[in-house]
Amino acid sequence: MYIDTLTLGMFQSNAYLLTEGNETLIIDPGEPYKKIDGFIEKNHLNPVGIICTHGHLDHIISAPELMKKYQIPCFLHEKEKEVLAYLRPMCAHFHVPYYGEPDPVTWLKDHGSLTVGHFQLDYRHTPGHTLGGICILTKEGVFTGDTLFYESVGRTDFPGGDANMLMISIKTQILSLPDETVLYPGHGPTTTVKHEKEHNPFLKGS
Repeated sequence: MYIDTLTLGMFQSNAYLLTEGNETLIIDPGEPYKKIDGFIEKNHLNPVGIICTHGHLDHIISAPELMKKYQIPCFLHEKEKEVLAYLRPMCAHFHVPYYGEPDPVTWLKDHGSLTVGHFQLDYRHTPGHTLGGICILTKEGVFTGDTLFYESVGRTDFPGGDANMLMISIKTQILSLPDETVLYPGHGPTTTVKHEKEHNPFLKGS
């Protein structure tokens, strides 16, 4: 599996494109849409699906256009429905183009597994940043969205955020993984479970 990282937009969010064989899975397509689609076309990629770790605009805004163009499904935790309800006003507030809500969405529940094209993935429900945040587990590493960053953690001051819940999610669903596990966050550089245990100031004593 090959992982391309596109760091995009005013929020500098990471969109990931996972390619294996002749298929590409898109994780967290933020803005701008044209840069994501331009990369896909330039590299002759074949998207088969989109998974969003949560519903904030910088992780989902380009999903509707990509879904339409490539006729691919989108996966999101069912508890993100309330976040999507605020997508239009969020876009207006930050002067970001609004492409509509992704439709249809395959709604996920709790922990589970997914088949997208030939990709076989597990996901873990990690609420705290939002109610329906998830982390996506692959053989190359874990895509943590805005749950855990390099030496930092996700904000909890947005609607649906909960600091105590976030720490529980991190400790039980991420730090329980092997130390060598590579973490691909929604913002910032990659890291590992071991590094965050040892250096993340928010996780001291974990």
